[in-house]
Amino acid sequence: MPLKGLVGILAVSLFCLSLCYLAVLPPAIGEVAGPPSTAYPPKADEGAVAEKGVSSTHPGEAGKGVGPYGKYWDPIPTHKYWAPQYFYKPPSIPQGIFVEKDCEECHSRLNPLLVKSWIESAHGSSRRLNSHQKRELKEIQTRLGRKVPQVGCIDCHGRPGTEKLNHATELIMPMPETCGVCHPKEVEEFSSEAKYGIPDWPEGRESHARSYDANLGTDVWAATDKNIVQGCDMCHNIQHKCDSCHTRHAFKAAEARRPEACATCHNGPDHPDIEDYLHSKHGTIYTTEGSKWDWEEPLKEAQYPAPTCASCHMYYRGKFSHNMVRKAIMGEGDVLFYNNIFKNIPPSKYINENPELMDRRLAWIETCARCHSTRFSREYLTSMDLASDQVFAYVKESYELLKALYEEKALFPMPADRPKAPIPVEEKWPDTLGGFYGEFWAKEGNPSRIERDFLYMWENDAFLVRKGLAHANPNAFTYISWSNLLKKYIGMQSEAAILRRLKALEETGEGSKE
Repeated sequence: MPLKGLVGILAVSLFCLSLCYLAVLPPAIGEVAGPPSTAYPPKADEGAVAEKGVSSTHPGEAGKGVGPYGKYWDPIPTHKYWAPQYFYKPPSIPQGIFVEKDCEECHSRLNPLLVKSWIESAHGSSRRLNSHQKRELKEIQTRLGRKVPQVGCIDCHGRPGTEKLNHATELIMPMPETCGVCHPKEVEEFSSEAKYGIPDWPEGRESHARSYDANLGTDVWAATDKNIVQGCDMCHNIQHKCDSCHTRHAFKAAEARRPEACATCHNGPDHPDIEDYLHSKHGTIYTTEGSKWDWEEPLKEAQYPAPTCASCHMYYRGKFSHNMVRKAIMGEGDVLFYNNIFKNIPPSKYINENPELMDRRLAWIETCARCHSTRFSREYLTSMDLASDQVFAYVKESYELLKALYEEKALFPMPADRPKAPIPVEEKWPDTLGGFYGEFWAKEGNPSRIERDFLYMWENDAFLVRKGLAHANPNAFTYISWSNLLKKYIGMQSEAAILRRLKALEETGEGSKE
């Protein structure tokens, strides 16, 4: 073999070995956290959508958290992936300027399945596009003023349209602003969620577009070991990562249209959306027939015989959009079943007396009426509100019981006699009895058992009655949630009776000593 060829092979091998070596090294000091990469500042004329008005965050600094509670927590190494906008910095090796071919050659050895996924994707070659994608590509090329034969590594991990990348200074993790160069409409729609929200909640809550801000603004999240609550990050990072729905490196719209794409985050005891959907009649039709549906069709052209997550939540008054919260009413139940107990406002009253929420209700009726009659749609959603009122009554009574035990000094242990929740969690008694912090922290009677029962009553069971009704899963809003809520109610009543008897015995004993 000629010496020149041998030197070339050796150079590529050493380059790949250096990356393998990097993969097993711990992060270098100062590499865990840092300000967002400036390698790709979006330009207005490129169609990128810049973030506006995110006042709850500030740029990351080495060894520091971000957000309103940033001084109380430090990022862990994986935060560079869950929140790259704050913490990602390129690895220290390899050094150099590379072209697309270099990326493919090296990562074909290091991450062969990743590269295979990209090669087989629409990004990997425009020859693989379906008819709809070809139309969209024409629009993209017209907007950019250039041909786009493929979307390569440097387009996403550097700057779209450039051919070279300084690996040590310009490498980024793609964010919506990156995708917005080619897909400005979708990113604009997604970002517009931040303008919506539930009344009496912080602006933009609940929405995907402010979901990571919700993390940063939660005191117990800041106080809890990040190796645990990075589970929150892995879902809430959708605010800054399109691949939460369009999984890398295929980025298939067809995948994102299927209910399973939502299941990664929308599952579990606090929001079992996928479980409720799959066990509804809608989900039964999807499960038995969905493999025959054409998922390559855009939603506006698809005529599914049963609704999916996307066909309901992306639909709004005749159009489909990446803004999925314009019809949002519940607010995960925090407003309906927790905040409003302090105001004594039942869910139906709260919804019916709020013009914005009633407008959203009309939009839901119109959505349901695409398959059902308008009368059925209205009556079913009204029934959901009235069921929520029944839930609210139990939750409110149970909170009043906790409050009474506190005022009687019968709660055991009393807040003054137990460890305080870690800063920055703020305990305001009796308002925070059974508060959300108990989901992620507990120590020596804080929270007490009766408070824990109340927490799971409002934070899980109350939510799930409404969730089950919303997704039309009969068992979900009866035995799975309503019955469990009653179990906690009975348990709280029994525990309260015991605590009051113990309190009376203590007082009797103290009186006899005197």
